[in-house]
Amino acid sequence: MKQKDLNEIKQIIEGFNRLVQLHLPVLESEIEALIERKSTNTKAIEYTLNTLLSLILHGFGDDLFIRLLEYYKTIDVKGAMFYWNEYDKL
Repeated sequence: MKQKDLNEIKQIIEGFNRLVQLHLPVLESEIEALIERKSTNTKAIEYTLNTLLSLILHGFGDDLFIRLLEYYKTIDVKGAMFYWNEYDKL
């Protein structure tokens, strides 16, 4: 692979990382809202957990995932165990 190709790949990855970091505060706000409202909407919580799992693969969102998961286990212990197991696989 040529140095030019490597530099382009590096720029793409750096751009992705910047975009993720810009969106993390939005996810954090969503998580705060779910917890503060004491939401029992398991679909919304699981959607957010799934989003965070995909970000964790790229090195982002561990703390947000764990925070939401700690809340989720107060609503659905079995569902929370599924997500803990998925997290452990990573």
